[in-house]
Amino acid sequence: MKRQIAYAVIVAGALQLAACRQADGPMPEATASTPNELGDISRDLQNLASGDPSGPKDLSDDISHYAENTNGGPAAAEELSRRLGEALKGKNFKLAQAMPVAHNCWVAVAGRQLSEKQVDALKNEMKSGLMSLGANEQQAQSAADQVGVVQQAVTARHRRWYELL
Repeated sequence: MKRQIAYAVIVAGALQLAACRQADGPMPEATASTPNELGDISRDLQNLASGDPSGPKDLSDDISHYAENTNGGPAAAEELSRRLGEALKGKNFKLAQAMPVAHNCWVAVAGRQLSEKQVDALKNEMKSGLMSLGANEQQAQSAADQVGVVQQAVTARHRRWYELL
């Protein structure tokens, strides 16, 4: 009987802890200018693919301003631009095909309260988006990993001690 009570207490405790995972945060809010900015980012991605030497700087300029006033955000965004340039160089795709990757870039630098689960999903979306544009898996993974670094630099919402799972 005592053993059954002990098991019940353990199960109840485990259920309590399971309820304490990090809640998903809000996605960045789009403004009236966001569609134009996403179009700029898409064109920057196309310029990277064509080998335009100013492509990485143009992309960095277009996404880094979202990371201003963060600890290391602009530098992390610049590195993301560089890795995207490596992944897309020499690829041929239409502007519309680059829009999902452009959106992921925007969310990566503009999102301030994403959960770890949301960041993992964003990294996976970035990787699959880049691979759909012709990037190889290794380069796509490198850029996706940098999305996590960008998010660590810009986030205002770190996991709390009680969010164990």
